[in-house]
Amino acid sequence: MDDIKFGVIGTGNIANVVANAIEAVESASLLAVSSRTLSKAVSFVSERKTAIAVEGVDNLLKIPELDVVYVATPTATKEAIVFAAIAAGKHVLVEKPLPANAAVKRMIEAAKTAGVVLMDATHFVHHPRTEAIREAIPAKVGQPKSLHSAFYFPIEDKGDIRYDQELEPMGALGDMGWYAMRAVVEYLQPKGSLNKAASVAERDEETGAIKRMSGVIGFDSGESATFDFGYTSGTGIMDLNLIGTSGMIAMDDFVLDWHNSFVFQEADVKTGFTHRTHMASRKDFNFIETPAEKAADVIMIERFVALVKEQDVTALDQFADNAFKTQRLLDAIWEVTD
Repeated sequence: MDDIKFGVIGTGNIANVVANAIEAVESASLLAVSSRTLSKAVSFVSERKTAIAVEGVDNLLKIPELDVVYVATPTATKEAIVFAAIAAGKHVLVEKPLPANAAVKRMIEAAKTAGVVLMDATHFVHHPRTEAIREAIPAKVGQPKSLHSAFYFPIEDKGDIRYDQELEPMGALGDMGWYAMRAVVEYLQPKGSLNKAASVAERDEETGAIKRMSGVIGFDSGESATFDFGYTSGTGIMDLNLIGTSGMIAMDDFVLDWHNSFVFQEADVKTGFTHRTHMASRKDFNFIETPAEKAADVIMIERFVALVKEQDVTALDQFADNAFKTQRLLDAIWEVTD
């Protein structure tokens, strides 16, 4: 099969990141970029090798050679765009946050019916570390009981889309909270149903958008998770602790690894996780390295291309199920948020 040809809808920062990742994958190529404003698309592709600029979603979806659409638009517009892409027979990679869980379910069902690939664009789940941790949990953690995460980036610009409640209704909950809840799905892996959710939200005085939130969720099988995220910390924080019956796994870069991500490139910092057990003091903590030859966003594109070519139903169902579970947790927190 020839290269898988991608079209990008949206011209924001994250669209640029994923476009770079597409161009870094040998079996993928960036064919077109769409924006409601043609000049933005023209500017976006001006320094790219092959991509053309297109005005509007409809014109992009009419390109017959296009295989995949990457949707990097505001959350309020995503559902309609995803359904239009599926109807046009395109595979879809969609940026988080996603719309409400009912919409996510409709998207998944529509993609299955059309026989196209649908996947959310969460980078960290594709890093080898994520699978290494899942495999290590039985021996290193035992039965997971609780997960505690903190994820902050300082974002003070009130013109940022995250502060626009019409375009991003959940604010920091949808943006930063997605990673906290995805970590619950990937690592805590609760066996039961959610039966408790509580949150404390701080809203921006000017825009009303959620800019910080803390809270707790609990499951009828006994697991629990606490979360703390937002834009108000003045520094970047990406801490995660997974605690079980026989040990603990910890990271301080669970979203974007320090070594090689689109934000950080620290060649001397190794990627991995810290394991603690018994009454070990700091000198006895065990750091387990999980190296990767490529950044997680590039691996994500490689994996998506493989899904398009191979149509691995098991893998497709797993990605869809994890996205569905993540959004379901976000919706539950949203329902109890003032």
